[in-house]
Amino acid sequence: MPQDLPSQVRYKYSKSSAFYLGTKKSFFSDNDALLERAARQSKLYASQPARTHCKLCNSPLPPATDFTSHGVGYSFCADCSHLNGAFEDTKAFIEQLYVADAGSEYSSNYIDKDFVRRTRDIYVPKIDFLLENLAPGEHRLLDVGCGSGYLVYAALLRDLPARGIDVGSLMVDFGNRQISHFANAAPLTHVAEKAFYESIMTSEADIVAAIGVIEHLREPHEFFKAFANSGASYLYYSVPMFSFSVILENIFTDIFPRQLSGGHTHLFTEESLQRMNSLIGVRPVAEWRFGTDVTDLYRSVLTSLRKNRVSQQLIERLDKGLATSIDDIQAVFDRSHFCSEIHCVAAKGVAA
Repeated sequence: MPQDLPSQVRYKYSKSSAFYLGTKKSFFSDNDALLERAARQSKLYASQPARTHCKLCNSPLPPATDFTSHGVGYSFCADCSHLNGAFEDTKAFIEQLYVADAGSEYSSNYIDKDFVRRTRDIYVPKIDFLLENLAPGEHRLLDVGCGSGYLVYAALLRDLPARGIDVGSLMVDFGNRQISHFANAAPLTHVAEKAFYESIMTSEADIVAAIGVIEHLREPHEFFKAFANSGASYLYYSVPMFSFSVILENIFTDIFPRQLSGGHTHLFTEESLQRMNSLIGVRPVAEWRFGTDVTDLYRSVLTSLRKNRVSQQLIERLDKGLATSIDDIQAVFDRSHFCSEIHCVAAKGVAA
C-alpha cells in the first residue's frame, strides 16, 4: 500500500477473478466483434468537438497528448492529473451510447439471463461492503444509473430499502420485471437527464450510490451539486482508474480495450480522485481496491497467441504458468493502488 494514504480510511483489497472469467467469456471468444464495436464508438467520439478543458477540474488541458489509444488521444491534466480523452462527451454522443433505441447497444453488456446469480456473485458483496462501513441506524439507498437494478435487488436481499433511477428504459423495464418476479417489487424508474439530478435532490435516501456511473455522465458537476444539495449523508461510488490495463491496451492494439473505450472517455488517477472528493464535499470512509489488470494481460496474451495459431500445448503452459496465478499477481497491483477499479464509501464533510 502506498505510504502517503490517510490512515483513518478503511481499506479492502482484491476479489476473485473466477466470476469475471466465467461471465465475460465473450471478451475472449468475440474479440474481433468487440474490437470492431469499440472502433465504431471511438470514431463517433472522435467526431465530437475537441476537449479543451479538464473533464473534472475544468483547467485548460495541455496542447500535447500523452498517448494515443485506438485512434483517440489522451492527456493528463496539469492541475489535477485526471486523464482526459481529446474530445467532448456531447449530448449527441451520450444519447447515441446510452439512450438511442432505449439504450439497447449499451444495455447489451448488462442484460443477463442469470439475474439472480449475477446479483449474488457481484452485487451482494458490494452491498455488504457498504453496510460494513456505515454508521449504525436506519438507512435508505438511491441507486443512480441503476441499469437493470442488480445493486437495488442486492440491497433488498440484505433488507436495505432501495430504489433506482436510470435514463435507459430498456434496462429499467428488464430489471423491474426481474425484481418483481423475485421480490414482488418494481423499484426502478426511468427518468430523463434533467429529472435524473432532480431525483437525487428530492430523494429521502441517506445513501446515494453511483456504481460505474460518474465516468459516463455528460456533466458530472451537475451530479456533484445534486448530491451536495440532497439530504443524503453518504455517497457510494465506483469509478474506473488509470491502471496497468491502460498500458496493456496501448501495447496490444488488436485486443478489445476494456478500460479505455466506448463510454470510458476519461479515467481517474489518485490525484484526481482526491480532487473529485473535494469538489463533491465528501471524505472517504472506506475504499475497496481491485482490478482485472492481470486478467486483461492473460486475455491479451491468450488472444494474441490464438491469432498466431500456436499449439494447444503452448496454451496449456500459459494457463499453468499465468492463469492459475491471476489473483495472486493482481493483489500486488491492488495493494499498490495501480488497479482498474475503486469502490468508495464516502461521507459528507471535509476530512479532519
